[in-house]
Amino acid sequence: MDRRELVQALFEEFDTNNDGVISRAEFVDLIDCLLGKHGVKTRNEIFDEFDANHDNVISRDELTDLIIEYAI
Repeated sequence: MDRRELVQALFEEFDTNNDGVISRAEFVDLIDCLLGKHGVKTRNEIFDEFDANHDNVISRDELTDLIIEYAI
């Protein structure tokens, strides 16, 4: 599985209401899965950093950037 396929699978898994974006609540679950409870930054700081357009949701492109930087 390449990076884009991994991000797609993660996005689909954690976009639990299937609205095409990752809400803050869905993001908390995603970060806990990827980094555990003791990541370098808090979940809110990571969310704010990668919510590039500050619309309070994470798009697929924003999630791709996050996964590549933090998890892969």
